[in-house]
Amino acid sequence: MTWKAAAVSWTATIWVSLATCGQALAWGQEGHAVIAEIAQHRLSKDAYEVIEQLLRSHLKLEPPATVSLASVASWADDYRAENHKETSNWHFVDIPLASRPGDATAATTAYDPARDCKDDATFGTCLMKALPAQEKILADPKKSDEERWMALAFVIHLVGDLSQPLHCVERLDGSQGDQGGNTLTVTFNVSRPKPDGSTYRDLTTFHAVWDSSLILFKYYDWGKVALDLETDVIANLAPMPAADQTPQKWLAACHEAAEDAYRALPKGTSIKADNPHAVILDQAYFDKFSPLAVKQLALGGLHLAAVLNETLAVDK
Repeated sequence: MTWKAAAVSWTATIWVSLATCGQALAWGQEGHAVIAEIAQHRLSKDAYEVIEQLLRSHLKLEPPATVSLASVASWADDYRAENHKETSNWHFVDIPLASRPGDATAATTAYDPARDCKDDATFGTCLMKALPAQEKILADPKKSDEERWMALAFVIHLVGDLSQPLHCVERLDGSQGDQGGNTLTVTFNVSRPKPDGSTYRDLTTFHAVWDSSLILFKYYDWGKVALDLETDVIANLAPMPAADQTPQKWLAACHEAAEDAYRALPKGTSIKADNPHAVILDQAYFDKFSPLAVKQLALGGLHLAAVLNETLAVDK
């Protein structure tokens, strides 16, 4: 499916206060909220009206109260944690890594639905099946408001997950996998950009570096993240052809970014490391990939706006 370009902008009414995220959550709560905020600026009138009605209905609010998309952007992670493990696999697509750390080759692996999106009776299907299923529910006016509200919250979150590179990859070694970098412990001691220049330290996982650390080491104020994306990143992005505005294309770009992320690891990095054998990520890694992480947040916001506007278009 080709998404219609998001054409109508409007001013967001609420910026939610963002708490420090749990390391295991995709993009962290902050990143998902930033993606939702960017999308909210670009909702069409039709999409805005439906979304406002669904959010008000769920929260039992009366007009003129308004609710931001950012306020529900991490609901899907909370839902999964509340004994809904059947949605666990909805958040990622484990496309095998083609390259090895330290290998300069540009090889990548293409998405194979039969291999990468198998249904699991316990943990559910992958993101590429879960997302269109939730879009279908959201688009159906015959569904109850609560069913459509849940679908909306899932769509907001899952489109965000589709822009996080380590949600589009798994490095395999025989029968073992690294769960998108979750089994690889890393450490770093890097300097925040000037004029701050303070030291940013952490012992975490490779997955969590992409969820949060590549952004946290640069930013304190998440309002500034959204502002910088609007003024410095999105304003300078080249227009994308309509043919490239599909989840399949977004997934391919997401996986390609993941391949780059792994290739830049120290040569010989195993799929599993722990403390005190953590892999060291240096300043050069952060300087190289922080701009890419921020760009992925921006693209996630644009993709989400396109999906919501297409899904909730009256004349589709």
